[in-house]
Amino acid sequence: MVYNLYIICVYLFNFYIGGSAMNSEQLICFAAVVQEGTISGGARRLNLSQPPVSLQIKNLEKECGVKLLERGARQIRLTEAGKVLYDYAQKILELQQAAQSDMRSFQAGNKGSLRLGIISSGTGEKFLKGLTHFTLEHPDVPFQVYEANTYGLLEALDKEKIELALIRTPFPAAGLERTVLTQEAFAAAGSATMLYGLPDTLTLKELAGRPLLVYRRWEAILRDLGDRWGASLSFRCLCDDARTCLQWAASGLGIALVPESLLDLAPELPRRTVNEPQLVSQVCLVRKKGRKLGEAEKAFWGEFKGKSGE
Repeated sequence: MVYNLYIICVYLFNFYIGGSAMNSEQLICFAAVVQEGTISGGARRLNLSQPPVSLQIKNLEKECGVKLLERGARQIRLTEAGKVLYDYAQKILELQQAAQSDMRSFQAGNKGSLRLGIISSGTGEKFLKGLTHFTLEHPDVPFQVYEANTYGLLEALDKEKIELALIRTPFPAAGLERTVLTQEAFAAAGSATMLYGLPDTLTLKELAGRPLLVYRRWEAILRDLGDRWGASLSFRCLCDDARTCLQWAASGLGIALVPESLLDLAPELPRRTVNEPQLVSQVCLVRKKGRKLGEAEKAFWGEFKGKSGE
């Protein structure tokens, strides 16, 4: 339910550098100063005066034994050591908040919060129906939802920042258990000029020579399919989010190749159906094989797997 043992060990190690324990107040002040860019800005965010925040930073640097911030004329700048500590500080504070949230949930007699990763490009009707049913059955379970692209969520899953993730193919399946929620074909979307002369239903071969905007991880698959049909595909943009593809397409920069359901993000954009049986996208709920789930995650997994338990 929380970060893996490695992260926790790093957390403890960093809290006892130099024989003097850091405290969460120091890390909160440090993170606020970094995020605001100035000590005065960090103090304002925390509703504190500047001197105590400066003192916390000074004590933190003393305990770490290294300089964390370079004070500029207008803004602070992180040193290399500061960058490393800031990364840890974010994880530590997030872990602390998650632990506090779970303890409050258990105190209230609930199952703890449910940490779920969701792709930023959308979830689909089946997932939303299952989610609605789950919340009716478990009204007291709070959610902590993390949004990212598929690979970002797989990394979060590996680090135990989340326990379940809703992601889209293709992705490396090793070490994962999954249940498929939806499967859909692709569509080509673009301006009327970009789509001029193309039939309502087309193949990849008919897109040869046109500037394509696609998911980066689909590039190899698309090239392989194009080669099979003798079609030389031209990629103007490879990106990690379908919204970028659709935005570029709406600006007349090319033709976006995206799963059909994502066209809801750009309802006014002209589109064509892509008839390629091997070009399909699946949305899957995944978990790590062999990892014990918390009560809330176990119930949620069972909602979509058709049975409760592991």
